[in-house]
Amino acid sequence: MNGKKGISLQKPVRNWILFGIPVAFILGSVMHFVYEWSGNNTLAGIFSPVNESVWEHLKLPFWPLLVWWIVGYFLFKKKSGVSPARWFSCCAVSLWASLVFIIVVHYTYTGVFGGESMLVDILAMLAGILVGQLLALRVCKCADIKDGLLIPALIAIILPAAAFIVFTFVPPEIPLFIDTQSNTYGIYNAKK
Repeated sequence: MNGKKGISLQKPVRNWILFGIPVAFILGSVMHFVYEWSGNNTLAGIFSPVNESVWEHLKLPFWPLLVWWIVGYFLFKKKSGVSPARWFSCCAVSLWASLVFIIVVHYTYTGVFGGESMLVDILAMLAGILVGQLLALRVCKCADIKDGLLIPALIAIILPAAAFIVFTFVPPEIPLFIDTQSNTYGIYNAKK
């Protein structure tokens, strides 16, 4: 037992969470091009960026991490001793921490230096995934997560997923959603 409130994670579970870092980074990097490769297929646009906005690029860590956590749950649910509430709470922590970290880094460096850098954005995605997964691992080991937290955890996962879908088609007209290359919004690239 890792303290009174935590649990002892089996090595395969811990390794799964950690191995999600390079896997999500690689999958997210490849996903950057899926919309274009698909011939601008609408379904592909739900899961990969349809333009160069910060919001659309948040899909790159989000979807791979979400799939990684869901697959992990089904692999370890019977033999790990990790409850669904704990697993999906940690998933939510990973997702939100990754997204918030990336947004903060992006707007901090562009605000300070007045320009964008693809290298910094790539490193921010890697660092965001790393921070999210490590924080989730810590929560999984140490937090006192009751079964009643399953529904709030699932809501915390479903809300951004739904937002990625909806805002692909009807994005709010705020800087987070503007395509930095064409000054347009959303999948249809209609001038606003």
